[in-house]
Amino acid sequence: MIISIDASTTGCSVALFDGPELISAAESRIERSSAEMLTSLVDHVLFTAKVRKNNLDAIAVAKGPGSYTGLRIAVSTAKGLAFALDKPLLSYGTLDVLVQQVYGISQQLICPMIDARRMEVYAAFYDSSTKKKVSEVEAIIVDNQRFAEILETNTVLFIGEGSAKCKGVIEHTNAKFLEEVLLPSAKYSGRMCFEKYSNGDFENLILFEPNYLKEYMFKTKKP
Repeated sequence: MIISIDASTTGCSVALFDGPELISAAESRIERSSAEMLTSLVDHVLFTAKVRKNNLDAIAVAKGPGSYTGLRIAVSTAKGLAFALDKPLLSYGTLDVLVQQVYGISQQLICPMIDARRMEVYAAFYDSSTKKKVSEVEAIIVDNQRFAEILETNTVLFIGEGSAKCKGVIEHTNAKFLEEVLLPSAKYSGRMCFEKYSNGDFENLILFEPNYLKEYMFKTKKP
């Protein structure tokens, strides 16, 4: 049994898996709800499935990129559970789990995007048939020429909350946009978590940190 936690974007989600199969899941999409809701969702998912914490085999968490605060809370919660229960810690990329929600498309590539404020997004390109990453995850400032080279030779489906603000900017005919706004959710992480667990791909419980990708900009009050 693997419990997976995601608080990388709006709200938070928790899912429980038996192998790669989803058993129970719960989520909140209320802005900034991870601090208040995450541990409650963990308890709810376990209670619904009638599974005790001690019966878990591993704890998994979305490592980012995404919300600085959400990632910090999710990773702290996951590390706390792993330490208290003496269970291994697994991690997966936020964009990796976002891509798992897309099926049956004709485009050659998928580009999941997470809002990084202003006209900046966290993004990477994935092969649509294998769901494997074909470029590094980057923080990108979007303009109408940003993806011109890759769009000349590939049709690309842009997905995720970050893609909505790029729709009027990226105007190439090979650029397609999913109408539904997808958010990362722990309930789509089962296959990745099970593969990592089976391969013994565990994180160092002491050294592991979220992938913030860029420095957090603290807001200061005006005098």
